[in-house]
Amino acid sequence: MDKQNKVKESKIHGLVILKGASAKEKSDESTYAFESVDQKNKIKLTSELVPFGASYRYSILLINESLAPITEIKARIKFPKFLTLTRISPTTISITPQPDESGAKLVSFEIDELSETSKNQINLYFKPILLNIKGELRTNITYVNNKDFIRVLDSDPAEIKILAPEIEGKLISSPKIAEFLKTKGIKKAIKSLGIATDGKQNVALYFDHVEQLLGFHKFQLITKDDKKKIAWFFGMDLNTKEDILVIGQIVANKIEFLAASQHHHNLISLLTILSNEFKKRILSIGKIKSIDNIYELECKYCGGVLDRFPSKGESIECKNCNRAQIIW
Repeated sequence: MDKQNKVKESKIHGLVILKGASAKEKSDESTYAFESVDQKNKIKLTSELVPFGASYRYSILLINESLAPITEIKARIKFPKFLTLTRISPTTISITPQPDESGAKLVSFEIDELSETSKNQINLYFKPILLNIKGELRTNITYVNNKDFIRVLDSDPAEIKILAPEIEGKLISSPKIAEFLKTKGIKKAIKSLGIATDGKQNVALYFDHVEQLLGFHKFQLITKDDKKKIAWFFGMDLNTKEDILVIGQIVANKIEFLAASQHHHNLISLLTILSNEFKKRILSIGKIKSIDNIYELECKYCGGVLDRFPSKGESIECKNCNRAQIIW
């Protein structure tokens, strides 16, 4: 079994599924057969791992630059066990992560035939569940070429390191908040939670825990509105020296942490901490029987934040992609 050379490509942006050239754009197919086309070094694989909201997006791009299709394409993606795979795009791909012999996780799936001069990009979205840890993601693809030989492509490893920020409170005036959010290169992310209980939601209690949690992590309270249940906090990460704005709020039956900083990795780590610790707090005071009773209000199709926490069994439509789903 031969292995083709790894090929790097420029950064990937968005989902790319380009169909092959039309018959009018090709040379006359009667002058050659697909079997005679040379595909050597014409089938390429590249990958990219980037922050995406409160998650990481891992994209693989398979490129067929030859004038013949490839078939029986199978992908295997290995990722660290401290990551949780939340969704995949296209959503038609069905995956179930399995443990790998090395202790990592593995997903396997098939890809449709890739026609001549075409591309296919697949995006996987991951959330960290642990911090202060590192690992890597790898992709392996096998396919059958136009001469009925099996070929293999391996991606370069995509390294990931999840570090907990070390916060020092920083005082700024309220009018400076809007100015900070307009800073060039500022990144924003949000973690939205819904607590599934049979009784009435105790929003005052939840808001108290939001305040306590941010204070525990040494953020400086800038201002708050007890009536609207919203508070603004500010601080600086001592490791990166980057400022971070965090807003904690209760709205539409949702508990939300919104964060902004120029260091996107910090936002993902911070929101992971705040989400995990808030869930543990609500569990410890007996408001829920299990952590599973707290839902992350993210559309399972596009990843957009849902505008409210629906009641049990109620279908809600995502305002971003207009697709309906049931949360609990």
